[in-house]
Amino acid sequence: MRPGARPMELDDIQARLRPHVPALIGGAIAVALMLVWAVHDGGYDEDTWYWGALVFVAMLASITVARGPAAIRLSRPARVALLAFALYTAWSYLSITWASSPGDALNGSNRTLFYLVVFATMLVLPWTPQAGRLVLIAFALGVGAIAVVLLFRLAANDDVGSLIIERRLAAPTGYFNSTAALFTIDALMAIVLAARRDLPGLLRGVLLAFACASLQLAVVVQSRGWLFTLPLIALVTIVLVPDRLRVVASAILPVAGALIPLRRLLDVYKSAAGPALGHAASSAGHSALLVCAFVFMLGTLLAWSEALLPKRGPNVARRRVLGAVLAVIAVLAVGVGAEAATHGHPVRFIVREWNGFSHPETSSGSHFTDVGSSRYDFWRVALDAFVAHPIGGLGQDNFADYYVPRRRTGEEPAWTHSLELRLLTHTGIVGFLLFAVFLVAALTVALRARRRPGLEAAVAAAGLLPLVVWLIHGSIDWFWEMPALSGPALGFLGMVGALGCRSERSGGSPEAVSEDPAQPSRARSSRRARRALITALGASALVASVVVLAFPYLSVREVSEASDIRTSDPAGALNHLRVAAELNPLSANPGRVAGTIALQTGRYAVALQRFNQATAREPGGWYGWFGAGLAASALGERALARHDVGVAASMNTRQPAIGATLSRLDSAHPLSPSQALQMLVLIG
Repeated sequence: MRPGARPMELDDIQARLRPHVPALIGGAIAVALMLVWAVHDGGYDEDTWYWGALVFVAMLASITVARGPAAIRLSRPARVALLAFALYTAWSYLSITWASSPGDALNGSNRTLFYLVVFATMLVLPWTPQAGRLVLIAFALGVGAIAVVLLFRLAANDDVGSLIIERRLAAPTGYFNSTAALFTIDALMAIVLAARRDLPGLLRGVLLAFACASLQLAVVVQSRGWLFTLPLIALVTIVLVPDRLRVVASAILPVAGALIPLRRLLDVYKSAAGPALGHAASSAGHSALLVCAFVFMLGTLLAWSEALLPKRGPNVARRRVLGAVLAVIAVLAVGVGAEAATHGHPVRFIVREWNGFSHPETSSGSHFTDVGSSRYDFWRVALDAFVAHPIGGLGQDNFADYYVPRRRTGEEPAWTHSLELRLLTHTGIVGFLLFAVFLVAALTVALRARRRPGLEAAVAAAGLLPLVVWLIHGSIDWFWEMPALSGPALGFLGMVGALGCRSERSGGSPEAVSEDPAQPSRARSSRRARRALITALGASALVASVVVLAFPYLSVREVSEASDIRTSDPAGALNHLRVAAELNPLSANPGRVAGTIALQTGRYAVALQRFNQATAREPGGWYGWFGAGLAASALGERALARHDVGVAASMNTRQPAIGATLSRLDSAHPLSPSQALQMLVLIG
């Protein structure tokens, strides 16, 4: 080798990598956060997603400063999408003014801001198709690794009781349906990415094995929403991806592999708690891991074999024939499946299932066979709320207080269990339309990248798959509140949108043309002034974002600290909660928690004060009124106690402890302090 050859090769490698590095750095941080959210209960807890939001704000500021506002060129649909999402976020904050619980509205608006920043950060990064593919592969491998670790834990019977709740897999997100959705996203992305012939054979084998692992865990979850929406998700995926025949062929191996141990996967739900559950989980885990190993080896061998074959150009006629054959097979499969599922009586089956949905019943065979749930009642009340408040809705995240007095179930959901109803119920028709405009504009620019040939189309299709699952399955569930799902859906949508902007510029869009020095000086000055104004507004928005996110986050941290020491140091916990209430003057949560601790430790005057703080901040929250009534009763203020508990009873007629407390207050023998504490424990 000639002296100096190696440095030249390194220079070539660096030159090839240089255009992709900025997007890779930002994308790697984003994917790392998404994986952290996935293993921490889906990022649902406030003390998890708040700091993640602040990290994304810092990333957005750093990218803007590093690239310079003039270098960030967005197409018109991308700008419309960003503006519509920003207006929806502003409308969310405005809803605080009419929300019955301003603290919840602030929290929900901050979550909306968080998702806006995620989308904007991924949109302004200088993505290339190569960088986009690497980031998507990293995400698919990360979630796939989580799936394999879970299978090993099931096989080893390692603390299965914390993974499987009510005989269904809840880990890693802590909620059955979001876990199924997360693994569905991973399986789809892994299959689409593995279909690319230019990937190393070993990597393609790993992706297919991880897809198989994710599909098997989705079965163990036994999510009915997953099962019912999966056909539509699969159909949209096939329509969306390029080179459909290769993708379908790639899916055969992991799908077939997931079907092999199907009986053992389903047996987990049939097992009772204790040793029987551990045995069933171990059996399912071992079988699943063996199948994944087989899929990995066979998938890798097939990929290596394909690499040895000469690459041929596309045969359009043959592809059309094969596509038609696959379509016929799919239709026949759906027909046969429907015939088998309905036992030859589809109408009777639909009527029976509707009755089960609207009048929930339980079954012991399989969770898949029982469609009964409380969603019918959730959606009924959500539609009633929209009709009653059609313009602005109830206020962001304010469904809970509205639902409880009107419910026909024993549940107290915080969410509507539907993305569309969430938008209508929380932010009214205005919020619904603003978010719809955002989605349409964002998809418009994203589909431009999908229409580009080669790698860019494949990356765009794979990047849109989390959004497909999020929209379709999320139409009957509460995925908005899960950053582990909303983050990839909106973040990768931003990434694909950036590729769409890049495609437009490379196609000769006028927006790609730099300023002409021959332009009149007045026009150049006007453009510079406009950019300066946009820069100032953007900087102000970033500063405001930090402020509006940081103080509630510090409040959440104080509440978390108080919860950790409430037993060992009640006085210290109350002090933390006092600070939390000052940091977030809208939230009722510090008052509720402080009132509970004070009541449990015999500080009845403090309890009354803190519960009164909670009711002042959230007049529609029954728990604050009930706690205030118990504290007043412990202090011997019987009339005040009867009033406060009566208010709680008017809000929550299905809570037995409230009715029992009210009966005692109306009798000749009022509650003693110990009995008041016992009533609080009953609802705890």
